[in-house]
Amino acid sequence: MKFSGAERAEGISPFDNTNPFVDLHLDFPVYMGEYVMGMTPFMRAITQIRPEEYQLHNARLNALNAGADNVPFFRNCLKFYRNGKIKPFQNCARQRFRVAADSDLPQDINATLYSLIAKVMWPFALPGQDRDTVDQYMRVISELSQSNRQATDAFIDEVHGTGFVKALQHDCLEIYPRILNAELALRPVLFYDFDCDFSETLLPVRVSTHDFEMYKDMYKDITEIVSRQLVLIAGVNNLIKRGNHNEFQPGIGRLPNGRDFTPQSLNAFADVPFGRKMDFIDDSWFTLEDAATDNQLRNSIAHYKTNYDEVSQVIEYFPRREGMEEERSESMQFIEFMRRILLAYREMHRMHHLIKAILYYPMLMR
Repeated sequence: MKFSGAERAEGISPFDNTNPFVDLHLDFPVYMGEYVMGMTPFMRAITQIRPEEYQLHNARLNALNAGADNVPFFRNCLKFYRNGKIKPFQNCARQRFRVAADSDLPQDINATLYSLIAKVMWPFALPGQDRDTVDQYMRVISELSQSNRQATDAFIDEVHGTGFVKALQHDCLEIYPRILNAELALRPVLFYDFDCDFSETLLPVRVSTHDFEMYKDMYKDITEIVSRQLVLIAGVNNLIKRGNHNEFQPGIGRLPNGRDFTPQSLNAFADVPFGRKMDFIDDSWFTLEDAATDNQLRNSIAHYKTNYDEVSQVIEYFPRREGMEEERSESMQFIEFMRRILLAYREMHRMHHLIKAILYYPMLMR
């Protein structure tokens, strides 16, 4: 055996607690500390959560294992849809994933798309969240249509007519295969749906050959999509509160010097920086997960203000404007960063259901 960058430690047992003991695992968080016979990551994990939670985690992992070979076909299906190649899209969905359309009507083609996404991406979803989200969106859009049909139609016409909602849908579709490609690093992160404790005892060990540099752009891209999706959230909020999707609460954006900074239209709101968008949505009907959209982390990645230690797997980022001197930094472990990616993806996916509802509006509700 040859060593590179290391020396053999002669006469030292890995089990005598002379050095920190680390038992690696792909599917569960890995901790460091004294060696305890039999306390593998698997045994530690199943003692931390309930049996039904472990069954769900195991089902997710099995689904990822079974679907690994289908990822390229899933990517092709979504590409066919984005490019308007409906017959190849339908054939791919039916033959590879056994998801078939009832007809060639636009609403049935869309139903095929979203059935396909639900089937392939379910390991990354929270149980019941999709159904609850769809019910909420359809109820809100239906109530708006009944109470103020003309204003609702105007909102739908603008986001359709500008091509905004369709372009946003296509951006979402590009994220799904990227999440599947990151599944190896996301596997232990899924466990934190049941036991989310990023304590000091957690060792962010390498669970794949990929690392922060591989995934950092994905977080930035997802949060960019979320920023644009908030335009739809704001439009619906304005309809609910003031009966006009372009009308924001007067004075909500007033600056300290007294100047009014309130967006004058939904189009103007689209240009508001991500970190300020929620400030202009008064008493929002939609609750955004804060941990999923860390604007400071996003900006640090976007402006190349991050450092990554491959050995400790600690990410250091500089969210403040400090000129040439970057002194005040924040840090997080790689596994925590991957958790942020998962949460950001779920928020994007939740708001993708609003895109779906808006797409269905002229097909079914109008």
